[in-house]
Amino acid sequence: MSRVTMYENRIVNKGVIVMFRDMAFYIFGKPLDSFLQLFVFEPILISVIAILIAMITKKSWTVFVTVIVLNLIDNFLLVTYQFSGQGLGTILSQNVLFFFQKFFSMFYEIIISYIVVKLPYMHSKFKIA
Repeated sequence: MSRVTMYENRIVNKGVIVMFRDMAFYIFGKPLDSFLQLFVFEPILISVIAILIAMITKKSWTVFVTVIVLNLIDNFLLVTYQFSGQGLGTILSQNVLFFFQKFFSMFYEIIISYIVVKLPYMHSKFKIA
């Protein structure tokens, strides 16, 4: 079965398209376990993106904003595809619920990114304030 066919079957069977789950599917060729997805793959990927944004902007507070915005986008995509037929109220309430559901992994993403950004090497090499 080709990769495209496996992906199309996944869309038809699950009905879920999510930013980081799709990325993991394309990288590893199969869906990741939920624990690995939420506590290993996403925190590493989001932390790297947040660190890169902090290096570009040279501000450490952008780590918090980047992590929260990326998680909000991921939540919005997940909720939109799972609950799009149930109305705007359901979508908004589920967005809040899913945001707090991912709060613990988001906390680790922020901590990892902020610790790396505040290292003396990052301060001296990239002038991050």
